Amino acid sequence: MASSFPPLLPKVDAILVLDGEGNRLAGKYYGDFMRAAPPSSSPENGDSSDNAAAAQSVEQLRASFERQLQSKIGGIAARPDAAEVVTVLGKTAVFC
Repeated sequence: MASSFPPLLPKVDAILVLDGEGNRLAGKYYGDFMRAAPPSSSPENGDSSDNAAAAQSVEQLRASFERQLQSKIGGIAARPDAAEVVTVLGKTAVFC
């Protein structure tokens, strides 16, 4: 019998440490959380410009997500004994 996950099992997609201005001090994204659309050319071409463009696109997605996260949580004063939850770009963020 195959085991299945409960329908509401939480999943961690990213762990971020942001400074007061929203700049990333440290961060790790997991899975396809911020995966950009694949480049139009196949990887067999060895075209490094497409790979560089894809990497830049992923970095732009990350920077955009982090800026929007900071702008949304910037005015919220989290209690020291509790976590706050917000949704940004369809992703749930927990911070304290």
